[in-house]
Amino acid sequence: MIGTGTVLNPALGLLLALGQVPADVPEGFAAIATMRRAGISRGRRVLLAAGFAVPIFLGATLGYFALRDAPEIVTLSVLALTGGALTAVVVEEMIGEAHEGETSRLGPIFLTAGFAIFGAISVYVGA
Repeated sequence: MIGTGTVLNPALGLLLALGQVPADVPEGFAAIATMRRAGISRGRRVLLAAGFAVPIFLGATLGYFALRDAPEIVTLSVLALTGGALTAVVVEEMIGEAHEGETSRLGPIFLTAGFAIFGAISVYVGA
């Protein structure tokens, strides 16, 4: 998705990449803490943590070069398909956890507001 966004607009690609970093930070901390408990040396933990960035850079690079000369309809279709798949995964996670505890009526409003804010930021950065 980052590579596709970069093909459409470099600012959009940067925005998508910047949004991915905070999402991956908790996973990185959890992985490093788990490896520390397993007795893995500090140098090896740092090397493995740096390895988490490889699929992101590889996917962004492949997406960029694969869609660089593609028609705009193909690029937008790939971006929409990727965004739709990610949204489906998020919704499936939310539905499974929705019945485990108390729910708020504001949840759907916050979800919608998040999409609206993301759209507004992408339009602002693209202007």
